[in-house]
Amino acid sequence: MVNALTFRGLALAALMALPLAHAQTTEHKEMKSPELQIAQQLIDKHFAIWNDPQPRISSFGEVYTEDIYVADYADIATGYQQVVALIARVQREHPGFVFHPAPLTWNHGLGRVTWSYGPQDNPGLVQGEDIFTVRNGRIASAHVFINQP
Repeated sequence: MVNALTFRGLALAALMALPLAHAQTTEHKEMKSPELQIAQQLIDKHFAIWNDPQPRISSFGEVYTEDIYVADYADIATGYQQVVALIARVQREHPGFVFHPAPLTWNHGLGRVTWSYGPQDNPGLVQGEDIFTVRNGRIASAHVFINQP
């Protein structure tokens, strides 16, 4: 009886592991897709801009579309000038804070990146995520969500 139960348990575990192994393999292949790599590079540049104490509009063209749309908890910004003003407001309200993004996840043209935001002594003070779209190799929109405790 114990042997039959043990065998059934092992067989069930093996069957359950098959989809997991397939999902990991698929995810690994996805990580190598050119679309995902481009999106990750854009997100890295995006957070570099948001962490820069004096972001330069001259760097926006390689990261954002001209009609970039950013919606955060308090405001909506469209275009380079408004996004710079939004970044300035966020930095003014949270002096010394820095974004720490996690690697992004990608789903058919829609990206999601979780992040933490805080001062050096508490870098995870604020947690959130951005949902963004990419158009013509640049970020076209970003919706910012802050995770509430």
